[in-house]
Amino acid sequence: MKILRVASDLYPSVVGGYGIHVHEMSRMQAALGHDVTVLTANPHHLPEEEQVDGYRVIRFNHSIRMVGNTISPTLFFQMMEMRNDYDVIHAHSHLFFPTNVCALVKKYGSSPLVITNHGILSASAPHWLNVGYMNTLGRWTLNSADRVICYTPLERDRLISEFGVHPEGIAVIPNGVNTEVFSPGVARADDEFRRLLWVGRYVKGKGVEFLVHAAAELVRAVPNLRVTLVGEGPEEEAIRQLASELRLDAHIEYLPFMSYDEMPAQYRRAEMLVLPSLQEGVPRTMLEAMACGRPVVISDFDHLRHLVDGAGIMFPKGDVGALSTAIRRLLESPDEAEALGRHGRETIMVQNSWQNTVMSTIDLYQELATA
Repeated sequence: MKILRVASDLYPSVVGGYGIHVHEMSRMQAALGHDVTVLTANPHHLPEEEQVDGYRVIRFNHSIRMVGNTISPTLFFQMMEMRNDYDVIHAHSHLFFPTNVCALVKKYGSSPLVITNHGILSASAPHWLNVGYMNTLGRWTLNSADRVICYTPLERDRLISEFGVHPEGIAVIPNGVNTEVFSPGVARADDEFRRLLWVGRYVKGKGVEFLVHAAAELVRAVPNLRVTLVGEGPEEEAIRQLASELRLDAHIEYLPFMSYDEMPAQYRRAEMLVLPSLQEGVPRTMLEAMACGRPVVISDFDHLRHLVDGAGIMFPKGDVGALSTAIRRLLESPDEAEALGRHGRETIMVQNSWQNTVMSTIDLYQELATA
């Protein structure tokens, strides 16, 4: 099949779960013999066109970057020229401008349009803006697609009941992770420290400040605690300042986003992954940690309970005391932590294999192309 993938971010130009998903999906579909082109932004002035890991990349230049979004005035005209050259157009996340453009182009007539929902609401935007967007442009964008992919049935139900997305257009395909790359492996021996891991973008909705406050409580009982924060973003300096004010400089390690192949080692050396987010889809970091046999401590999200059950601990969003208690429980109960990690790996192997995600997506394409 000829597949056009449209995405604001693409790994390794932009590191993060969204960009990695786009890259890995494209790479594997190309390896299966499909003709894959990715149309993406060009924040680092890379070549406008090149081959990457078996697929073609076309980059569009943009003039505005706002709330983590790429705005390109010329993208509409570029998409109008390409709209019928492919068997399917697959756009990623209704929260990004390029997907809005795909929806607009669809109204003029184009190849079948698929949109993957990578999370209903944005962690970078305030709640009022999220809700206002989803009740207007966001809903219109999703309803313009021939199919919307959700990772979980609860996300599907929420799109229907809260935001008026047409139920007949939604397909549920679980997000997946490469269980060969992300595997328990051999953890690095590190008897000196008790390590926690957080991975993500430093934005308000990721709740890193809750983890920092929890760490300030925990170090009183666990003086050899170390928190590794892997990521980048506009709130990083504020987090560093908060940690300094709480006298945690010696207890927090700051690392930039790193390559896909380097991340398994970070999961393996940590005792658990901590995600105190206020908004999440199905976080790739959670799936990666589980695939590596590590328990997760994560904010309570209805749509994630079926994954986290038996593989970690959920706590009320923004509750620092509950977060601290959950982390300390696993630090003091290594047998429980090991059992949760083992069950998490089993869950990923059964429910969230990357191979299954890719093949199910291709089946969806073929259904639309032959309709």
